[in-house]
Amino acid sequence: MTCEQIDSAHWRLSFSEPEAEFVISILARLARHYQDDPERMPKALRTYWQGSISADKKRADELKESQEMLSEARAELRSERLALAESWLRDYEIAEDRQPWRVEVTNEEREEFVAMLNDRRMTLALEMGISDADMEVDPSHISDDVRRTAILEIDVLGHFILVTLGPQIYRP
Repeated sequence: MTCEQIDSAHWRLSFSEPEAEFVISILARLARHYQDDPERMPKALRTYWQGSISADKKRADELKESQEMLSEARAELRSERLALAESWLRDYEIAEDRQPWRVEVTNEEREEFVAMLNDRRMTLALEMGISDADMEVDPSHISDDVRRTAILEIDVLGHFILVTLGPQIYRP
């Protein structure tokens, strides 16, 4: 995967065929996830998607409105990210040339793409109970194939995030 700046407001992301298929499968999973009702999700995922404001019991009533506003804002983000994921899925389907597959995005779409990759990393970690310490373990020492695959996916998505942000972070 590469990320290059076209001009001050646009970027080009390029994916090899295996990278493109990986990203498309991630976007398809995210699209389904963005459509799910957080109320039907396990508590950890529900908290991630709705946000959580905590305070002592005396202030709990005061923060109820803030919690509702946060939940509404997160729902709006999910809706916007769903639209972007669906757009990329359509673009991939109609692309005639996929080697490499190129996507031109605005600054805002690039930021949303990074956020979406992070959504997948976080939700996968929450679903599988993967901690930061688990991410430091050598994958060859993880006997559970499903868990090892999840950790590798989280790691690869982290790499894609760094590549996407790299031109912005590492400017000379």
